[in-house]
Amino acid sequence: MAKVMVLARIFPAEATTDPSSLLEGIKKTLPPEIKINDYAEEPIAFGLKALKVQFLMPEDYEGGTTIIEDLVSKVNEISQVEILMVSRI
Repeated sequence: MAKVMVLARIFPAEATTDPSSLLEGIKKTLPPEIKINDYAEEPIAFGLKALKVQFLMPEDYEGGTTIIEDLVSKVNEISQVEILMVSRI
């Protein structure tokens, strides 16, 4: 079965939010079929740092990328999730 790589930019609710705490919150919300492959901090402006997170998920996962957006948005410290790219690998 093929996998899909989803690249998302995740914005914290506050500029003072620690990106590592965001990542831990995201990991706790994901089902076992969706994994974090890679991540990086991305400076935005005025001290605000977003996370660029690369997720791996099964190609036939019901709901597609919507499930990632919905689950990640439930983390309290997150204000917005933006899907940047989806690619079959």
